[in-house]
Amino acid sequence: MSERTYKLQKGDQVVMHTCMEHDHPDNFGKIWTCRSDEFQHKGHDYGSIFLEGFSGSFSTEFLQKVDVPALVDSLQQQLAERDRTIDRLRKSLEATVIPFKFYADPNTYDPAHLDKFGYIIIDEDGGASAKDALAAVMKALGRE
Repeated sequence: MSERTYKLQKGDQVVMHTCMEHDHPDNFGKIWTCRSDEFQHKGHDYGSIFLEGFSGSFSTEFLQKVDVPALVDSLQQQLAERDRTIDRLRKSLEATVIPFKFYADPNTYDPAHLDKFGYIIIDEDGGASAKDALAAVMKALGRE
């Protein structure tokens, strides 16, 4: 494990790792706030710190500093990208509504337009496949 190049300070936010306390369900993934600067107990060669809501001091060897604002910013960017993807997919789905409505309606077919097999596809199922696809699209769009 590499040595940290910084000392934890009061107000820093940290998570526990690779220690017994980390595995406790109340602590796992919890972000703690330092209520003191990092210090060394007399006669010890390791750093300690006090954490808000934790009884006693805690060894800094088992703490990882977390940049919460950067984490929040990253999550907001990911959510924005997800929203853009959802919007793009919704528009693509919307674009299928008119063709599905056309193919689901036997009255829109012109018998002069035969496919390469010599028959009109709607003759095979009366537009049922297109109707099913249209129903699925409308449900996905929340327009049942």
